[in-house]
Amino acid sequence: MGLDIIAYSKLEPTESGKVPGVTTVLSKDDITTRADGLESGRYTFDKSVSFRAGSYSGYNQWRDWLAKLSGWKSAEACWGVTHSKGPFYELINFSDCSGVIGPATSKKLAKDFADYENKVPRADAHFHDLYLKWKEAFELAADDGAIVFC
Repeated sequence: MGLDIIAYSKLEPTESGKVPGVTTVLSKDDITTRADGLESGRYTFDKSVSFRAGSYSGYNQWRDWLAKLSGWKSAEACWGVTHSKGPFYELINFSDCSGVIGPATSKKLAKDFADYENKVPRADAHFHDLYLKWKEAFELAADDGAIVFC
């Protein structure tokens, strides 16, 4: 088991149940404070990208690496802090198994990933590759879309 990520752009609510390009983006259990007003239901979308973020423990190691990159002692040190506006905070302080990050938060995180790209050490190719996948996902979701953790 592990964490899979799907990013969508240009989400539009739809009543239709069986149309190509339609996905169930949100369930009641996925609604979070980071959904940015998206509600449970079906949506059409323009583009999507998906990737495996790793096993749950592997993803948490990567998230800890990301926290250190952005100045935190560890990911866990970030979890107890409320209302931080620091880089990557909304991703580091988020579920490691399910949920949705909406378009406004995705725009902020896309900017964080762009701003920090030159600071990412390339010595660990695996973490660097994951960084680039997350960057692409947030850039896509920043276009009126969302990131879905599943």
